[in-house]
Amino acid sequence: MKPLSESLMDLATQVKQFEESSAEAREKNRAALQARREELGATFEREGKELEKTAAELREAAQNWWSDTREAVEHQISVMRADFDKWQAEVKAQHAKRSAEDGKTAEPISRG
Repeated sequence: MKPLSESLMDLATQVKQFEESSAEAREKNRAALQARREELGATFEREGKELEKTAAELREAAQNWWSDTREAVEHQISVMRADFDKWQAEVKAQHAKRSAEDGKTAEPISRG
């Protein structure tokens, strides 16, 4: 059997080795975590910039679509108004012609 002092010295050596091993593992894990944190931060920043770029592109596309749609609708309304004005002029002319034939005065058609 070993003397108690020798057993204590062996135990102290084992504890010291365990502490050193634990400190090394802790430092290694800390460095790995820091590297991963930096990697994630860079990824989030890159993804955020891509998201902002995509949002800006979508915003511009939506504005262009709305502008084109509005212009198309306004053009169609202008065409419809011109057609209506032409039709109204034809109706007035026909009314005037009938009135002249009947010897009556033409009454204008009001535009609503």
